[in-house]
Amino acid sequence: MIVCTGCALQRQPVLGYLVEAFPVETEGNTRFYKDPVDSTFVWSEDGLQLKIRFFNDRMLDERFDPVVSPYTLSGWVDPNLGYTPPLWTTFEVTVINRTRERVELDPTQVVLRLDSDNFYYCRQGVGVWKNLPHYVDYSYLKWGSRAGNVEFYANTDRNDIWRRTEFQREKPVRKGRKYRGMLTFPALPRDTENFTLEINNFILAYDSAEAGFGNPVEFTDIHFDFSVKQGIYTVEEGR
Repeated sequence: MIVCTGCALQRQPVLGYLVEAFPVETEGNTRFYKDPVDSTFVWSEDGLQLKIRFFNDRMLDERFDPVVSPYTLSGWVDPNLGYTPPLWTTFEVTVINRTRERVELDPTQVVLRLDSDNFYYCRQGVGVWKNLPHYVDYSYLKWGSRAGNVEFYANTDRNDIWRRTEFQREKPVRKGRKYRGMLTFPALPRDTENFTLEINNFILAYDSAEAGFGNPVEFTDIHFDFSVKQGIYTVEEGR
């Protein structure tokens, strides 16, 4: 037995990873602004609003039970990194239509463009594009056999959470209504400092006002610019 007086094993710090994204407003462009009430990044024109809110893992774990949430890897630590990395780059998107007969945001037309000029498709609109460098899904780290609790995850329907919360396709918003859901893109590269959320071909009008009929005839592109701050922090010491 070796006796060491006055010494103790040094406790390893608990590490976390935090991503923050901040709206970049263009001076003189009154269509884009930050809502002082809910801190969303807003595009507004003629009674139509598109509101964007970035969610990091802390915010997602406050909204969804991290044990079963498909939005984060909480509960799993990367053995090589020593912390839990982000699983997605997540936004809550709200379409508010006060004036037009019918509008629609199609997730297949939305991309996240990085400052490296690479771009990502969102999970909800990825379609046939499931390949690098434009899409990747690491959720198997939590939900696959490597997670270490196969029976629990096999009996937990994460797809139910997706269905209730994600921004789905073919969801036209009629006058006087709104629609809200989450869009998820692959996690940002470590060196990302800026990105643009591109809402392309947002449908402003159809050639028929009848629900479920008509072809889209008017479109617009709405691009939201963000700056990024991200990095490792020590949990005990805070940010």
